[in-house]
Amino acid sequence: MFEHKIPVSLPDGYVDFFKNLESWENEELIKLRNVYAPSQLDILRMLDETKKPLILQVNPHIEADTYREVFERLLDFLNSTRPEIGPQLALIKNNLDKVNFENIISSFITMQTTEIEKAAETAAIPGELFFFVVDHALRPFLRIFAEPYRNDLVSEHLYWDFSSTCPVCGSKSHFSRLQSEDGQRFMFCDRCFSEWKVRYLFCVHCGHDRPGDIRYLNVENDEAYKLYLCDNCKGYLKTFDERPGGDMVDLFIANIETIYLDILAQEKGYTSHDE
Repeated sequence: MFEHKIPVSLPDGYVDFFKNLESWENEELIKLRNVYAPSQLDILRMLDETKKPLILQVNPHIEADTYREVFERLLDFLNSTRPEIGPQLALIKNNLDKVNFENIISSFITMQTTEIEKAAETAAIPGELFFFVVDHALRPFLRIFAEPYRNDLVSEHLYWDFSSTCPVCGSKSHFSRLQSEDGQRFMFCDRCFSEWKVRYLFCVHCGHDRPGDIRYLNVENDEAYKLYLCDNCKGYLKTFDERPGGDMVDLFIANIETIYLDILAQEKGYTSHDE
């Protein structure tokens, strides 16, 4: 496993918190396998026919009661790792009976974030923190939902026109890797951990590929981590290049660790096109 020597100083505990959060999500995923086993579908055909992420075409069958249990365990995890936000977490926990978890699941999956904001407002709980918990409590479910499609998404038979959108869960991807053997680019979804093939040298945001308009830069002594920049739409993409060392990394943590590349890109006038 590649060891990343981060070239800048990050806030104390920042990366460790997300490493612990990922470990917690992995533990929850293992528990959920006993109760959550969605059917495998013909994803290649469905993506080709509808041009919509798989989760928007089917019911993922996430039970509200099971989700609430995971949600409450996440609140406990956050309370133990981030005690400074304990009062806000307690406010959320004390108002959970006012939350319709079935609606929350549906709203998040269909990206109707205004419904989640309304739910937080109705229950008088902190909106941004509530959204964070909603998101990360769903991730173990989404990763189980996505697991059967790993081989399909890296096959030559995948036809998916929306390079920066996860074909499984519909989330926006901000990170990719270049395969050590041949430089093949794979986009990475940090919600469901799916990877899918895309072209090497083109903009995943606007599709532009004119030579000279797509370039990359990196930080000194940080050769494996690159920013790919598009001068057509001013979009950027963070990338881990396996080729210098031939090693792999935890892409979820790599995305977290490279926040300095986001700052660098934005200072130069580029955007991740999140809006």
